[in-house]
Amino acid sequence: MAGENGSGGAAPAGRPNLVLIGFMATGKSTIGRLCARALGFRFRDTDVQVERWSGKTISRIFAEDGEAAFRRLESSAIRALSARSGLVIATGGGAPVDPANVARLRQGGVIVLLKASPGEIVERSSRRRTRPLLADVEDPERRVMELLEAREGAYNRAADAVVETTGLSAAESTARVLQAYRGLEKGWSAGRVAAR
Repeated sequence: MAGENGSGGAAPAGRPNLVLIGFMATGKSTIGRLCARALGFRFRDTDVQVERWSGKTISRIFAEDGEAAFRRLESSAIRALSARSGLVIATGGGAPVDPANVARLRQGGVIVLLKASPGEIVERSSRRRTRPLLADVEDPERRVMELLEAREGAYNRAADAVVETTGLSAAESTARVLQAYRGLEKGWSAGRVAAR
């Protein structure tokens, strides 16, 4: 699992969190750290939070306790992180399937969906052995396509903006996410003023 990085000082008051959602291996952790550095925010990964609370890796939680137990811990992590500000939050791939998670994340942040092609997801995932949903799968690309299809509606409903990362470097993807964030931030700030 990817780690967490503290970066920068306190974020300017009134800025929304940047929340990155998307399927595994779309670049949420890598891009999230780079965005946090650029914005002067702190980077937080909900999977890392779950591992710290449980004392287990995500793979062990899936194997020993099941996916439902993991999802409960994930929702608790999202609840805790959403109450804070000045964060770039990378969520697990299945987090947006639960509308309650999305509602919490949106309260204090803007949500950017990262996408990648199934082939690129499989290629990136093959570099790591910690992907429980692809463990012991005969045809990983088909499994990815099935999961993407099942989650596509939830992803699109949750997203305030979409960034395609296929074929892009981390720096290129980060630049696009930051551009999207800055555009969304203006609307978010205006919405808060209008709501007062």
